[in-house]
Amino acid sequence: MADAAELEAQLRWATRVLEGAQPSVARVCEAARVQAVAAAAIERGFFRPDEDELLDEWFARALNLRVALWEVIEGCAAALEGDRPDEDDPTQMGLFVAGYTAACLVARLDRHVVEEVGHAPLVQRKLNEARVRHRIPAKSFTRIFESLTDPEKALRMRSSVKWVESKRAQISALAGDASVGHLVEALDGLELAVDLSKRRYAALAWAFMRHALQRRGDSARRKTTLRVMEGGGRIASELRDRWTPKRVTPELRATLAARMAPGDVLITRHAAALTNLLLPGYWPHAALVIGSEAQREALGVRLDARCRERAMDPCFTLEALKDGVRFRSLEETLAVDAVVLLRPRLPASSIARALERAATHEGKAYNFDFDFFRADRLVCTEVVYRAYDGVDAIELPLTERMGRPSLSAEDLLDAALAGSVFDLIAMIDERGALIEGAQLESSVRASYRE
Repeated sequence: MADAAELEAQLRWATRVLEGAQPSVARVCEAARVQAVAAAAIERGFFRPDEDELLDEWFARALNLRVALWEVIEGCAAALEGDRPDEDDPTQMGLFVAGYTAACLVARLDRHVVEEVGHAPLVQRKLNEARVRHRIPAKSFTRIFESLTDPEKALRMRSSVKWVESKRAQISALAGDASVGHLVEALDGLELAVDLSKRRYAALAWAFMRHALQRRGDSARRKTTLRVMEGGGRIASELRDRWTPKRVTPELRATLAARMAPGDVLITRHAAALTNLLLPGYWPHAALVIGSEAQREALGVRLDARCRERAMDPCFTLEALKDGVRFRSLEETLAVDAVVLLRPRLPASSIARALERAATHEGKAYNFDFDFFRADRLVCTEVVYRAYDGVDAIELPLTERMGRPSLSAEDLLDAALAGSVFDLIAMIDERGALIEGAQLESSVRASYRE
C-alpha cells in the first residue's frame, strides 16, 4: 500500500474531483429539457437537428462525468489495494468514502441515462450513434446499459453497501472531517440511486438482454440494407453520360456565382444520371453554399481549426456525395445541367450560425440508406436540413417516403414557392438559359410541378 503522504495526496485529488462532479451529476440528471426533447422525438418518430445537438451536448457531459467518476473509483481502490480500508486510519476511511461516493454518483448517472432518458428504443438508437465532434464512439449507450447490469459490478456494489451499513457509525463520525465531511453528509441522498433489490436487478438485466438482441437484429438488417443501397447508389452515380458537355457552362457558372452568398442553397440536376431514377422528382440534389474564406469572415462565421483548413479556397460549397460530406469547389458542385439558387430568409447572424452548424458534419459518410434519423451519415438534402432546421424557429417538415421521414430537394423548392424559409434567386434551365425576375417563379414551378 502507498505511504501516508501518497494516500493523503490521492484523497485530496479525489475530493477535488468530486467537488465539481457531484453538482454536475445533479444538473445532468435534472435536465428536464432533455427528457422533454426525448419525449417529443418519441411521439414524432425522429429527432430534429436542434434536438440532436441538445442530446449530443447532454450525452457528452454525462460521458465525461462517468470517466472522471470511474477514475476516482479506480484510483481510490488502487490506493487502498482493494475495497476495504483500515477503520482506524482516517485517511483510508476517507478514500473509501470518496470511492463509494463516486460509485453512487455513477449509479445515479447510469440509471438516469438508461431509465429516464433512454427508456425507448428510438432514443437508445440515437444515443448509440457515433459523434465525431464530441469524440463519442458508437454504441456508448449500450456500454452504459451493459455496465449497469454487469453481475460482477452489481455484486461488488452490494458488498460495499453492506459494509457501509455495518460501519455506519464510523463513517458518520467523519461528518466533521475537513476533507470528506461534505461527502458523508450527502451519502444518504446519493445512496437512494443504489437500488440493489433482486427484482430491480432482474428487470434491468432482462431489459438489457432485449436491447442487445434487438440491436443485433437491427444492426444486421441495417448493414444488409446499407450494403445493397450503397452498392446500387455507387453504381448509379457512376453510370452517367460523361461525354456530353454540361449545360451549365463555365460562363453561366461564373454569372451565377456572382449572385451567390454564403448560406444559399443550390438545387441541381444531371440530365442523364441514372440516380435520377432512384431519387424523387425532377430536381434530385441539393448543396449548401459556404462562400469564400473572405465572405465567411465578413459574415462572422466561426469554424474550428480543422474545418477552416479543409474549407480554404477554392472550396465554396458543402455537399454530400457518394464519397461523403465534403467542402467542394463550385466547379465540382455545378458540373450539372440545371440549377436553382435559393436564399434563406434569415439575418446574417442566423445564416452564420447555420453555416457553423453545417460545418460540424463535414467529413461524415454519405447516407446511402437515406435515413434521416441517424446523424452520423448524411444525404445531400440533410446537409441543408441540419443547417437550418431549428434556426430562428425555422422548421423544415419531413415527409414520409418508403416508410421513413425525409426531405427532398423539391421539398426545398416547395418551401420557396410557398414564400416561406427561402426566396428564389435564379435558375439555369436545361436549355442553358439564365432565368431571373418575373419569369423565375413560373419557370421553377413548370420545371417540376407542371
